[in-house]
Amino acid sequence: MALAERPSRAWDVADLVHEKLFVLPNPLAAWDSDPFWVSVWDSDPEQVLVSLHVPRESAHPFIQLMKGFGVTAESPEVQADRILAAVHRPHPLENAVVCGGYRECAEAYGYPWPSSLDE
Repeated sequence: MALAERPSRAWDVADLVHEKLFVLPNPLAAWDSDPFWVSVWDSDPEQVLVSLHVPRESAHPFIQLMKGFGVTAESPEVQADRILAAVHRPHPLENAVVCGGYRECAEAYGYPWPSSLDE
């Protein structure tokens, strides 16, 4: 995938999410997770994607999860706060999809292993 073009409303939101998610102390530590990246892809330029490492980034084995959030007409600040709240509650791993890592770790966390990662 390629990154979506800047500037855009989605990138404005993604930049704010990144700024608030990549702080110390880690806001996802209670969930044994680390933020990995925040992006907007050209395949869906109206969606902010958030990727997490589970368990923490230094753990082995691990899985990389991704969640997408649609961009609306709301202000970027309001949307960023909404996305951050969704990542924090009720659980950051809810409704995420596996996009990397190790099959055994995905299965241990109850995630199906995507066939696209078998190659």
